[in-house]
Amino acid sequence: MTIRVLLADDHIMVRDALAGMLRAEADIEFVGVASNGLEAVTQTQLLRPDVVVLDVSMPEMNGIEAAACIRKAVPSCRVLALSALGDACFVNQMVEAGAKGYVVKSESVNSLVQAIRHVYAGGVWLPDSPPLPLRTNRTLLSRREREVLGRIAAGRRASQIADELGVAVKTIDTYRRRMMHKLGLQSQTELVRYAVALGEARVGPLGDQKPEQASGAAKKKPS
Repeated sequence: MTIRVLLADDHIMVRDALAGMLRAEADIEFVGVASNGLEAVTQTQLLRPDVVVLDVSMPEMNGIEAAACIRKAVPSCRVLALSALGDACFVNQMVEAGAKGYVVKSESVNSLVQAIRHVYAGGVWLPDSPPLPLRTNRTLLSRREREVLGRIAAGRRASQIADELGVAVKTIDTYRRRMMHKLGLQSQTELVRYAVALGEARVGPLGDQKPEQASGAAKKKPS
């Protein structure tokens, strides 16, 4: 029996290279690709793969949100995260979203193939030594928390965010502390780095600031 695999990554070169390597495996059937998280969810519903190899940082919908959607839409599908981001906060959030494995892009292709087989067989494949202990008893960031997070990363002050969202400044501070607790982060600087790396540095429909215009915005995100 072959393992039907869908690959989601926003970098064409990565998709093409991995697709070629996966096609060379006798027990893996490469069924399709997706270039963003939203497309990954749609393609999963359409193609019903056994395993979705899902990049964490993607446009339209990041891998954490996509994994949660896939878990609900196609419970039989196994999600395997693939990312340059190896920090425990990303691993934790992907696991809580429903991912059964996490492979860092600095690892070999052989590790990815082994991980695909392992999660397909019902196992869990996680990094050997994450920077922080895995905490799988936490919850995912809520939609409102992600709204606040995007505005923080885009350089908005707490008072500006409060005005835009129609809440008190103390409420924004509460959201910030709650997100740091969920993610296991120690400072707002770490929180901003997390948001920028994940592609959350945006202000949403109430503002017109783009991530690259934000105060302190990072360079091109890793994938």
